[in-house]
Amino acid sequence: MSNEIKIGILAIVSLIIGVIGVKFMKGQNVFSNDTTIYVKYDQVDQLSPSSPVFMNGFPIGGVSVVKLDPNDMNSVLVTLHIKKEVRIHQDAIAEIGSSIMGGSYVAIGNNKNCTGPDCVQDEGSLKGVTLGVLGSMLPKDDINEYTAALRQNLGGMIDTVNQKINDPDPDNKIGQSIRDLATTLENLKASTQQLESIMRNNAQNLNTTMSNMAKLTNTLADNNDKITGILASTETFTNDLSQLNLNRTMSKADTTLESANQAVQQLQTTLATSDKMVSNLNEMVDKMKNGEGTIGLMLNDDQLYKNLNQTSETLSKVLTDFQEKPYRYMPLKSRRKVLKHDEKDAEAEAKEGKN
Repeated sequence: MSNEIKIGILAIVSLIIGVIGVKFMKGQNVFSNDTTIYVKYDQVDQLSPSSPVFMNGFPIGGVSVVKLDPNDMNSVLVTLHIKKEVRIHQDAIAEIGSSIMGGSYVAIGNNKNCTGPDCVQDEGSLKGVTLGVLGSMLPKDDINEYTAALRQNLGGMIDTVNQKINDPDPDNKIGQSIRDLATTLENLKASTQQLESIMRNNAQNLNTTMSNMAKLTNTLADNNDKITGILASTETFTNDLSQLNLNRTMSKADTTLESANQAVQQLQTTLATSDKMVSNLNEMVDKMKNGEGTIGLMLNDDQLYKNLNQTSETLSKVLTDFQEKPYRYMPLKSRRKVLKHDEKDAEAEAKEGKN
């Protein structure tokens, strides 16, 4: 036998074992011809495949499939596999019960003896109900008795509680707490109504605000690249600023301030010298006003001013005569020649006067 055949046989055997294992885990009897029954429930109380099926407390099968009904998604379709020898009447009910430990199971209730067509056939269906924990623990008649007793006792307890709550005694802390709670609820109701009124009156403003926020968000989203660039530039500027030699800059600033201080000191010295010169000038002017010194005498003596003015006029005439008749001032000229020149000048002046 070749290796290929051996591998093929091994694969087939593994597949068969896998199918049998899956069916066994689902609670199905692989080697028997069980009866398949379908049950529809509104809710299955966490029923799962491989859950047991009981009749009068005796196991008669198991749950194989639990799924939503494809024709009605509000219902759950459960598939039961019942032993072939067990006959179930068509009026029986498949009840889902829950144990205290949390497990769920299916119990066949209201079953009767049946033969032939009265029994549920293979691929048939049953009515299903969910009992819950209390219904699973107690029979229906007992449940009614317990419910009636509970209702009676509960009514008396409720009356006692109502009486205790309505007792106005200040020491009745429970009643006072209930009344305070009622007042709080009334206040909360009034606050809710006020809030609703405020919301109704400001609905337009809120809509406008939300619209503005949406526009702002869209604007930020549209300018995301620009904002990222600004942040990157700010980070670069911060890094450059942190890398500056601040000590060197401060040293230069100190040097500049020191030079400025020296310049201010020199300026102060110059101003002091200027003040001294102005004081001396003021003192000189005062002396001139008081007639002290030569200039003061010249400014205050009118006769001296007149003499100087007359002297200036005489000197001006002399200069004019010197310019017109320089021969008079020649030391080598004889008196005769001077007179001769004067006669010529007089004749010339006479002719000019006639013309």
